[in-house]
Amino acid sequence: MMIFLRNTADGNDTAITTANPAILIANYTGTYPKLNNATRVVPWYSIDADPQVFGRRLLTVAAADPVCRALVARATTVWGLDFSINAGAFVTEAVQKQYLKLLKVWLSPLSGNLGSRDAHRSTVDEQYNRLWSKHGLNQATLNNLADLPFFSELNVAGRRDRIQIYRNVTEAARAIVGEVTSWPSRTIEKISVLSLLRSRGLAALQLQMLDAVAAAVAAPTATPSMWEYLPYYLRGIALEKSGPGQALTALQVATRVLGALHDCLNDSPATRARANAQHIADFQGLDGGKEYRRWRMLPPVARYQVMISDLARILPGGKAHSAHIRVEFDHATLGGLPGNVAGCGGWPVSMRVHQSATPHDPGYGNPAANPFPFATGWSRNEFCPNVVSSRLMLAPLYAGTSGHNQGRILAWLALVPTVPALANIPLGLVISAGYAVLWRLYYDKRVSGFHTMFETFQGSHADATVRDLSAIPRVDGDDVWNAVLNRSPGGQTQVRSFWQDCVDLYKKTGANLGRELKAATAQAREQVLAACPGSVIPRWSTTGDVDRTGTEVDVWAGDKNQEVLREYAAWQRLVRGESVPRPLLDGSMGALMLHQEQAPSLQPAQRLTLQSDIAAAIGAQNYLGDPQMKKLFHKWLVTHSSDKTTDEEEKRKRDDEVQRIRSMFDKLTQGNAGPVLAIAGPNLGLPPITDEGHV
Repeated sequence: MMIFLRNTADGNDTAITTANPAILIANYTGTYPKLNNATRVVPWYSIDADPQVFGRRLLTVAAADPVCRALVARATTVWGLDFSINAGAFVTEAVQKQYLKLLKVWLSPLSGNLGSRDAHRSTVDEQYNRLWSKHGLNQATLNNLADLPFFSELNVAGRRDRIQIYRNVTEAARAIVGEVTSWPSRTIEKISVLSLLRSRGLAALQLQMLDAVAAAVAAPTATPSMWEYLPYYLRGIALEKSGPGQALTALQVATRVLGALHDCLNDSPATRARANAQHIADFQGLDGGKEYRRWRMLPPVARYQVMISDLARILPGGKAHSAHIRVEFDHATLGGLPGNVAGCGGWPVSMRVHQSATPHDPGYGNPAANPFPFATGWSRNEFCPNVVSSRLMLAPLYAGTSGHNQGRILAWLALVPTVPALANIPLGLVISAGYAVLWRLYYDKRVSGFHTMFETFQGSHADATVRDLSAIPRVDGDDVWNAVLNRSPGGQTQVRSFWQDCVDLYKKTGANLGRELKAATAQAREQVLAACPGSVIPRWSTTGDVDRTGTEVDVWAGDKNQEVLREYAAWQRLVRGESVPRPLLDGSMGALMLHQEQAPSLQPAQRLTLQSDIAAAIGAQNYLGDPQMKKLFHKWLVTHSSDKTTDEEEKRKRDDEVQRIRSMFDKLTQGNAGPVLAIAGPNLGLPPITDEGHV
C-alpha cells in the first residue's frame, strides 16, 4: 500500500502531485521538513482511483526525471533489454510485466505493515483493525479496491509486507523505477546467497566463533532469556518473551539456547569434543522432539547464524549500537546525472558514516506519538546519495543498511579481550555473510522488513580491525564466499566490487533473462539440498496460511526444482532448433516426444459444469468469473489446506480436494488456450511452458 503525507494546512495535494525533478540528492528533512504532527494521510487512490492510471502518472514523472532516466539507461546497458518508458509504460513487454507485478503489491490494500507482527492478513477486514483504521482510511473503500480486477490475481502469500510512505510523486517514481531496473538483480542475489548457504568455508568460520564462546554461554553472567531468533525457528513465535507470566521460564529458555549451541558444535569433528551430550539430549526431548526437528530443517549456515545473532544479546555486554556506514558515489558526480551515467561503472566509491539509523524520515514531528514508527524500514529515501548510488549499481534494496548487523558485529568485537580465540576471525565478514543468507532465504518477511545482501555487507565496515585474510583457504565450489574473501582483503568488503562479482558470476541478458535466471536458481537450490541433506528451503510465494511460520512453511522440494529444470531443457531444445524425437512404435517405454498440441476446446455444457463444480467446491453460490473465483479459491485454501489438521487421512483428503479443484481450473484455462508446448511420454509429463519469473 502506498500513502503520501502532507501538511493539513496545505488544503490540497499539490505538494504531493507536483514533481520535483530538480533535486537529485538532498538531505531529506531539509527538502521535506517535519510536519509537526499536522499530518494528513493521502492514500494513492485519493489521487487516481484507478491503479493503472496512478501507475501511468508515476511512469510519466519518471520519464522526465534525471535519476530515473539514468537508471533506465544503466539497466538497458547491463541487462541487454530495453527499459525505456513511453506514454506511461515500459516499452518492452517483459519489463512492463515486472512493473505491473510490482505495482499490484505496492498499491494493494492487503500489503502494508507498520510494525504489527500479525498485520499480514488475507482479507481487508482482518487487516483493517490492525492497521488502516488508525490512519483514517475507509474500510468499505479498501474492500472495493481489493476487489478490482487489477488485483484479482495478486498473490498475497509471502509478499514482502512493506508500506510505501512518501511526500512527493518524484520519490515514488524513483522507487518503482529503481525496483524494476534491479528486477534481475533480485534473482542474482538469491543465487548468491544460495551459494553462501552451502559454503563450507563460511560454515567453518561460524563454528570457530561458536566454539570460542561456548564456555562463556554457560557462565552466570550470560542472560539466555535475551534470545531473539531462536524462538521463531524452534517454536514459530517471533521475539517470544520469557520469565514470570510467560509460556517459558528463563531456565527453559537456557535449555534451548545451550542445547542448540552444543548441537551446532556436534556437527563437526573440529568442534565435537566440546559438545555437551546432556545439553543436546535435553534439547532433543523438548515437546516430543518437535522443536529439534524444526531446528534441524535449517541448513548449517542458517543455524549457526541464528546462534551467532542471539549470542550477541545473551553474552555479557549484550547488543550494541553504531552509526551506519554506507557506500556512495561522489556527490558532485551524482549531480551530473543522467548525462554522465555511461561512465558509472568506473566511478570511485567511498564509505560514509550516517549517524541516523536510516536516512529517511516520513516527516512526523513528535517521535513519541509517531503513528509510523517503522516507516523508515520500508520506504527508501530516494534523495539519499547512498540510495541513488546503490540503484545505479542495480543493487537490490529493501530495509536499508543494517544497524542490527552492525550492532551484533560490535557486540562480538567487545568479546575479543576476554575470548582471545576470536581475534583472528574476520567477525564483521562472517556475521554479514550469515545475516545475508538468513534474511534473504529464511526470514519471515511478513513480520518486518529485512536487509538485502548488498545492504548487509556494508556493515562489515563496522569491524575496523585490520586483518590479512590471504591465508584463509578458498574452497572449490564456494564461488560467492571466495568472492567475499577476495574483495575483503583486510576484513572490510569492497561492496561495489563484490556485488559486481556476483553479477558477473550469474548475469543473464536479453529477452530470455528471466527464464534463464529461473533455471539457474533451481540449479542453485538443488546444490543446497544435495549438500545439506534433511534441510529445507522455504517457498514463501506459495504459503497461503499467514500463521505458518519458520520451517513449517511450504518448501522447495526436489521435484519442484526438477519441474523447472525439465521445462527449461525443453525450451532450450526449441531455441536451438534441434530435431524432435518421435515416439518409437516398437513399444519401448522410453519413448519421448516433444511437440505442440492443441488444448481441447470445451463445449458450453462442459464449461458450465466445471464452473458449477468449482463454485460448489469452494462454497460460492455462483461462478463469478475466472479472476474472482481464483481469488475466492486462494481464500478457501487458507482454512482448508492440509496443514490445518494433524490427522493423516484427513490431510490426504484435503490434498486430493485441492488437486481436484486446481485440475478443474486448469481445464477451464486450457479450454480457451491455443497451442502449448508439451513433453509426452509413458513416464514423463510437463506443464505448459510459461514465462513465470517468480523464484
